[in-house]
Amino acid sequence: MTRIGITIATFGALAVALVLGVSWFVVSDAGERWEPAVNTLALLAGITGIFAERWAAQRERRQQAIDSIETELARNRELLDGKAFSESAASGRKIYPRLFQSAVDAAFASGALSPRRDGDLIDLLHNWRGAVGSVNRRLELTELLMFTNASAEEVEQFNQALHSAGSFMQGVRSQLDEVRAYLGAMRSEPSSRITSPLR
Repeated sequence: MTRIGITIATFGALAVALVLGVSWFVVSDAGERWEPAVNTLALLAGITGIFAERWAAQRERRQQAIDSIETELARNRELLDGKAFSESAASGRKIYPRLFQSAVDAAFASGALSPRRDGDLIDLLHNWRGAVGSVNRRLELTELLMFTNASAEEVEQFNQALHSAGSFMQGVRSQLDEVRAYLGAMRSEPSSRITSPLR
């Protein structure tokens, strides 16, 4: 039986039981209404409890994904601000650290972010994920060129290209700051954290 079928059967049975409980309450004598009243309230609590539990679980999963993404973005910012990518970095052949994207991948794979509620964030994260992939590929190619037949002058040109004012890395830093600013704005808006993810 599929998930949808199980859901329909469960809620159908609860709805029928609730209707029967209300009917029982209406047709029973005044002195005998305690049992149907308790039965009806228990069924109502069961139905609302299912929705509340799903809402709370989705909210918690979404918040964990956002927290993981924020931690990963902070780590990437530390890498980009670190010695390897600074203008004062030692010249010569070197191995560059790679940027991380596993938290973003996990958020997409788990479905923790809702396209209805997090559409703008999802777009930003897709662009950021593409930028991380591009940075890591470029770093691999740069290292490959540096360690094969590049002269000392060419190695220095590669290093300068990473640190120049209009370089690709500057654009990546700006993109990273944009995603972090968006997440910071989400945290400052209470409504973004209490809206039901089931809507």
